Amino acid sequence: MKLIEFNPDKITPEEIDDYYHKTLKLIDFAFDENLNPDYNKDFLGLTPSEIDAKKERMLNELSIESAFLLLAYIESLFRTDFILRLESGRKGAADGLTKTFKSIYEPNKKPYMYSIVDDIWANWKLFAHSKEMRDILNNLPQYFDFRNWVAHGRYWKFKESNYVRKYNYIQIKILLDNILVVFGKRLKYKNFGN
Repeated sequence: MKLIEFNPDKITPEEIDDYYHKTLKLIDFAFDENLNPDYNKDFLGLTPSEIDAKKERMLNELSIESAFLLLAYIESLFRTDFILRLESGRKGAADGLTKTFKSIYEPNKKPYMYSIVDDIWANWKLFAHSKEMRDILNNLPQYFDFRNWVAHGRYWKFKESNYVRKYNYIQIKILLDNILVVFGKRLKYKNFGN
């Protein structure tokens, strides 16, 4: 049974990392008065501290944007795993997680409507084989609170949890690397054809 059509036009973690590092170099170039021939024109009327603040803001935005892209990729790994487990036809040979996913599946509910936290990660926790796997699964909701803040909350003033703004691109890249190592072949993945 085919539940959903996967999009072949996706960005890979390697492309996100390449984008991050190349943009980082461009920002460094733009803010270096010895390299940027338009430096004086670009920063006309700004004090050195205002220039530094502008650079810091751009670096922060690059980190947030790149972290957001990686978090979307991480979510796609788990959602793809969920869908592939639902689509697998060998019901009798299925592992416990696959059987659990199939038991919660409702044919009238679209696969992408299942909660990443309550339906997918909660069931992964039931079948986590190591402390590292449980630790990642327990911490993922906080990373995704950060993702939700980036997507929906950063333009409004409200009291948010202290951890919401603490993540950056490097931390999310480390998280992805750890997921790929710790979950390994247990996480079913689809090559989208790039």
